Amino acid sequence: MAIGASVAKSRASAAGEKQAQAAQAQQQQAQQQIQAQQKQIEALQQPQQPQQPQQPQQPQQPQQEDPMQKLQKYADLKQKGIITEEEYQKLKTEVLSKM
Repeated sequence: MAIGASVAKSRASAAGEKQAQAAQAQQQQAQQQIQAQQKQIEALQQPQQPQQPQQPQQPQQPQQEDPMQKLQKYADLKQKGIITEEEYQKLKTEVLSKM
């Protein structure tokens, strides 16, 4: 009977590990969905940001005066994974071309 108990414990342990792996996979999938949603939110916000400064011409001047802050902001977004390397390079090129 001791052998049967050992087999039962082993099976229960394996089942627990499978459940833990499944929970971890679900958590990773949820994280990926959250990141995808954050990128979508950023993408939706980006078109709105250029439209606001275009209406009054004065806010455009401070943006041109402070390109280093923009570059730092974009680098931070890239580091956090909010934007891709490709998006970062494009934004960086735009900022540098306005200097």
